[in-house]
Amino acid sequence: PRKAGGMAAAAASAAPLLGEAAKKKKKDKGNKDDDIKTHMANERTFFKWLFFGFHLGALGTFILTFFAPGSPGRVWMVLFIWLVAFFFIYYGLFRYFERRHALRQGLRDPQDWDDPAGPAMMAAAMVIVVCVIIGYAALTGQVPSKKGLAAPAPAPAPPQT
Repeated sequence: PRKAGGMAAAAASAAPLLGEAAKKKKKDKGNKDDDIKTHMANERTFFKWLFFGFHLGALGTFILTFFAPGSPGRVWMVLFIWLVAFFFIYYGLFRYFERRHALRQGLRDPQDWDDPAGPAMMAAAMVIVVCVIIGYAALTGQVPSKKGLAAPAPAPAPPQT
């Protein structure tokens, strides 16, 4: 004998299970989308480190371009600035792979990916490089010029008496 509403009752009792499965599937998809966004953010962060390194190196190249070729220590200062620039490029690459590993392991704790010292190092490096360039111009008595041959700094006007 069939029970009244047998199919309907079975469908009604299965509905919550289907709802849970649908929610679980949706949750898994949400995590996948989250992972894609997080991985893409990690790549964007790496590119920002890369761009910063090359901008820092461009400041070093500025010295070669805008100061006189015979300036003492010019090449050593440029090499130093490019070494600092490559440090930031490789540091960004290291942090990228470190975060990528943490993401693949499912580590969501900020200790696994946080980098509080990175921005401070970037700011300090930029200030130091700019101060070195300004100090170099002041010590050599040169003013950067667009022609590549820097003119000596203008002598101060004699005092009027």
